[in-house]
Amino acid sequence: MVTFVDRPHLRDLPVSALPDRLRAAGIAMPGPLARQLTWRIHGTGALDWDELGLGRLRQTMLRAHFRFGAQLAPESVREAADGTRKFAFRLATGEVIEAVFIRNRSNRTLCLSSQAGCAMGCTFCATGALGLLRQMTPGEITEARVRIEAVTRERVTDVVFMGMGEPLHNYDAVMIACENLNCTDAAPISRKRLTVSTSGLTPAIRRFTDESRPWRLHLSLHSAIQEVRERIMPIARLHPLPELIEVMRAFQARSGRKWVTLQYVTLPGVNMDDAHVDALQRELRGLRYILNVIPWNEAGGAFRSPTWAEVKEFTTRLRRLKCPVKVRYSAGKREGMGCGQLSAETVAATQDRSAAGGHMLAPPGVFTG
Repeated sequence: MVTFVDRPHLRDLPVSALPDRLRAAGIAMPGPLARQLTWRIHGTGALDWDELGLGRLRQTMLRAHFRFGAQLAPESVREAADGTRKFAFRLATGEVIEAVFIRNRSNRTLCLSSQAGCAMGCTFCATGALGLLRQMTPGEITEARVRIEAVTRERVTDVVFMGMGEPLHNYDAVMIACENLNCTDAAPISRKRLTVSTSGLTPAIRRFTDESRPWRLHLSLHSAIQEVRERIMPIARLHPLPELIEVMRAFQARSGRKWVTLQYVTLPGVNMDDAHVDALQRELRGLRYILNVIPWNEAGGAFRSPTWAEVKEFTTRLRRLKCPVKVRYSAGKREGMGCGQLSAETVAATQDRSAAGGHMLAPPGVFTG
C-alpha cells in the first residue's frame, strides 16, 4: 500500500523525470502521458485532477502513486498606481508568501519567492526580519505563476527569483522550478529570462557552475568592503568576499558569460562613499560585470532611502570603474512591492515610503523592470 508521504505531488516533479516516474509506477505509454501531464500542469495551469484530461481508470492508477491539487490558497492582491500587483498566498502549513507581477513595456516580469521568510538576515531587507519559516516546494513555486497568469490573463515573459528567500538556500527546489518553467512542452519561459539571485552562498554557486545551469545568476554584493558587508549581510561572515569573488570569476569563466550582474543596494552613510568605489575597483579587478544600482526602498530599520541627487552623485563616482551601470527602479515601491519590501507589512508598516529621504518614485528617465 502506497502511503501519502510516498506519493509525490505531480507539480513537484521535474518534467524530465516524469516519464521514468510513470514507468516505475507501471503506467502504460509513459512518454505520451508525461507530455500530456506536462502540458496540462505547466501549460494550461491545471489545479485539480479533473483538469488533467484523464480517463477514470488512468486517473485512479495515477492517484495510487501521485498527489495532485492546489498547494496555494490566494490570500490577497494589491495593485500599485503603476500597475504592479503584489499577490499573497497561504501555504498549506499556514505561512504566507508573496509574488510581484510587473508590467514594463512588452515584458511581464514575475518576481517569485523560493522560501517563506529567509535565513540570511540582511539588515536592509524586510523578509530577513522574519527568519526562515519554511522551504517552498517546486510545485508551490510554479503554482504562483499559474495563479497569477489566471488573474492577470497575461503570459509571464520573465521570472526573477528575487522575492522572499535565498534561492540557492533552497537549491534543488529552485532548480526543478526553473526546469519546469523553461519546459518546451508547456508554456516555456526562455532560459535567458530566468534569473536566480543570490546573496553569496559560495558552495551553491560552485554547484550551479559545476552543473552548467543555463539560468542567469545575479549576485547581491552591496559592498566590496568585507567589514561593511558583514555588518549588513551576515552571510559574509561565513563566506568572505575573496572566496565569493573567486567563485564568481570561476562562474564567468566556465559559463562563458560576457558579463555578470552585481546588485548593489545603495544605503546613504553606509556604502556610497569613495572608499566603497575604490574597494569595488580593487576587489573586482579581472571580473567583467554590470553594476545594478538599487536605491534602497523604505522597509523599516536603521536606514533611509537615498535622494535622487545622492544616487546621481554615486553613479557619477562609479564612472571610474569603466563598467556598465544601471539604476533599477523598483516598481510598486510606494505600496511595499519593491526590492527588499516583501512582507514589509508583516514586519513594520510604513505610511509613505516615497517621502523617506526625498527619494523619488521614479528617477528622471530611468526605468528598468
